[in-house]
Amino acid sequence: MRVGDKIKALRKAKKLTQEQLAEYLNVSSQAVSKWETGASSPDIDMLPRLAVFFQTSLDELFDFDRRKIAEEVDALVAQSVPLREEPEKAEAFYRRALGKYPNNEVLLNCLLMVIPPARSRERLRIGQRLLDCTTDDEIKYDVLRLLAQTYHGIGEDAMAEHCLAQMPELYFLKTEIAASIRRGDDRLREIRKTEDVCLGTLTAMLAMRCRDENDPQRAEEWDEFARRLFALLREHPEYRERGEKLAEKWDSGTFLEFYQ
Repeated sequence: MRVGDKIKALRKAKKLTQEQLAEYLNVSSQAVSKWETGASSPDIDMLPRLAVFFQTSLDELFDFDRRKIAEEVDALVAQSVPLREEPEKAEAFYRRALGKYPNNEVLLNCLLMVIPPARSRERLRIGQRLLDCTTDDEIKYDVLRLLAQTYHGIGEDAMAEHCLAQMPELYFLKTEIAASIRRGDDRLREIRKTEDVCLGTLTAMLAMRCRDENDPQRAEEWDEFARRLFALLREHPEYRERGEKLAEKWDSGTFLEFYQ
């Protein structure tokens, strides 16, 4: 809704004519008419006076609905998930979305995650921009993780350590605590989330061991250990699907992509 339409709606809600509103604001009725028709807009100095007169906020005056925007952004992010297999398409999608929602932290974070390591300076620029403005811890730690990896990738390990120092130590998972205090299906859901995170992290660490092991025999032993873990998971109905997915990612060599 245009600001003129909003002024008109608020004026009518108070059962005022354009002339009466103009008198209260010490402007001409023609000025009010031009606002409401969109022929002109109120001066910036007039906006606080309008907000005070109508007993509303500037956000409300401009019909700025944060909740609605958050819902629309969440819908865009959900829509983008299938595109993440093709980073170039995902990047184009997020840049179009940012055209509609400039500087949105969620969309900037999504964009940051699909920019390839080869464009490290752009990663660092966007990441620092996010760190400077975000108040969302989840986004902050996401960015710090990626910046630490990016600095390491270009040989700036002191900066990587600086980013690492700003991240919290791992004492517990939120889902782990949720599993301990919830009941029934809610508890089971949190248990499964925690298992997925822990199994994924464990397998990624085993992949690092295999990659970094100088002794081929030891590397083979770690590989065999991981495969026994997947086989054990597949033996249980509750874990079969997760075991198969872990084994598939292990065989494709994609487990360490997150840590690039």
